Amino acid sequence: MSAQESVVADAVELLAGLRPDQVLLWSGAGISVEGPTSLPSGPELTRRVFDTFFEEGALARVLTCHQVVGLHTNPQCAYDTSLPAARLPRLETALDAAARARPDGAPDTFDVLEDVRNAEPNRLHAFAADHIALGGHHVTANFDTCVEQAYEARQGGPVPDGAVHHFHGSFAHSLDSRELGATLSRIRTGFPEEEARHLLRLLHGHRAVIVIGYSGSDYFDVDQLVARLPADALRGLRVLWVMHAWHPAHVPDQDVAPLQSLLRGAGADVHIVCGRTDLLLTHVARSWGLPEPAEPLPRTPANPKLRITDGERHRATFLLYRSLGLHREVRRLLREGGTGVDDPVELRAVLSQLLWEAGAWNTLRRMWWRAPADGPDRHVRAERIGACLWAQGRLLPAWLWLRRQRAKVVDDTEARFVLEETVNRVIEHMHRTPDLRPLGRRLLDRTPAATHDDGTEPDSDEQKRREGAFRALQDVRDSLDALRRGAARSDHRHAEQSSTWFQESGDLQGMLSYRHRALRDGYRPDDHAPGDEALRASYEQLLTANLFLGSTAGAWRTALLPGAPRVFTTHEFLFALTTLQYGWWHRFRLLAWYLPRRPKHVTTGGRRAPMPGRRGLFHAIRRRMR
Repeated sequence: MSAQESVVADAVELLAGLRPDQVLLWSGAGISVEGPTSLPSGPELTRRVFDTFFEEGALARVLTCHQVVGLHTNPQCAYDTSLPAARLPRLETALDAAARARPDGAPDTFDVLEDVRNAEPNRLHAFAADHIALGGHHVTANFDTCVEQAYEARQGGPVPDGAVHHFHGSFAHSLDSRELGATLSRIRTGFPEEEARHLLRLLHGHRAVIVIGYSGSDYFDVDQLVARLPADALRGLRVLWVMHAWHPAHVPDQDVAPLQSLLRGAGADVHIVCGRTDLLLTHVARSWGLPEPAEPLPRTPANPKLRITDGERHRATFLLYRSLGLHREVRRLLREGGTGVDDPVELRAVLSQLLWEAGAWNTLRRMWWRAPADGPDRHVRAERIGACLWAQGRLLPAWLWLRRQRAKVVDDTEARFVLEETVNRVIEHMHRTPDLRPLGRRLLDRTPAATHDDGTEPDSDEQKRREGAFRALQDVRDSLDALRRGAARSDHRHAEQSSTWFQESGDLQGMLSYRHRALRDGYRPDDHAPGDEALRASYEQLLTANLFLGSTAGAWRTALLPGAPRVFTTHEFLFALTTLQYGWWHRFRLLAWYLPRRPKHVTTGGRRAPMPGRRGLFHAIRRRMR
């Protein structure tokens, strides 16, 4: 017996004594890669969507941005993980932008999945069908109906009701491809309650789960479902997770996928197997008296062709860059024209985002002041004017304006969340500002407390639909709760989890904004000394990532983080202070905060180690983007 066969045989021993009907089979795109099915894997499908709908070079630019901001992937069963690759963007984010770029979210956008609709089953689907015939159940993230087809071919009748569950939908049950969980807008809100209850019943109703061909990257629904379980909810459940690769070493804890870690946290006994899927299923089939999987057939991948115009590619690329927060690329495409931004409301939204990230808050406030006060974006106008005043440090005018505008909102949940969040940010800022602290303390007593213990998960369907705004509101409320207790927020978990939420959504700028907040909340003066390399590295990385995306405001706000006087020189701090459009009084406040905290020397190994200058960073960024 070879080393790989020995590893797989040992893994199958975990199922000893279990009947087929006590084992749940959970699959992903990996089981449909072999011929004759010949469907693309998840990464291949993402590349197909980029090749089909976006301009040439778009994927390379996104991957470069991912590399700079620190989004990497480490294959669990790879031999060499010393050089992690940039993580591919989420398929659902790319397909969402592609659908929005086409007229009426053109249903034919999903013809890019036509080979999935018409796929034929392979030998792994046949094993799943035989398992169902013995009373087993199958859960899959796939849209294809290969398991059902295999069952009907082998058993001569339709698959029993409930035996196969597609938690992101399937072509068998969806006449409109837009109903599939293939876009970010469909999956971001998580599972409906009935769907969540059904999946939990399946997990609780079995003694073991075999996971095959599944990456475990369903952050918004499967991850959140398992994360809500109590610590012992899945105790006694054995999970055999097969990674289709061969590597003799044990998978280290740091390489465990988030879902695998969450399952362990819920009490499940998770075993990760680096080996061939068909080899493991062969051993399982023998133990259950099933036919062993046949020899694999050659793979003949298809590549559905769609007629996409250059204008649609340009528009889709523009929308993708906007959703990812690639402000430098958005500005470039706007200058080139042809982005389809003809509507005044959309144009204001685009310019508003760019001016905010440029730190041009005076200019932005004047732009919104000239916008119609009763237009369709009136709530955005109200919030952005107040937000600009807040960003400039004009806190009292900001609070007065926002309080008046908030009182006018009665029928728009998202506008209420956003206005409430900005009002609370102003109060939080007042509480941290010496000349306004007494007023901040009085206003603090009038603000509602955070409504969730963990500050992360919305309850109602409406909150789920507006989760980005709801999450931001909960984060600042939690911060105000800490101030109400008379202490700085000691737990920066909320900011870290929100950073992950925006990261998984594909919004790199949102991710960096909450990474900034996590650094602020997690700073402890006693943990750092002048010249601290870890502190310097984290601040430099945040500044560089923001500049790379094109966010001047995000970059130079780094100089205002706690501990920045230990890292930034006075020259660098003054540059940040004058580059962004702060109010004159706020500039005086910030300078008065900085100077007493500035150490006489910031050294590394006895020698001055300045932050990279703005000119040098921009030259480096341009070189990387070419």
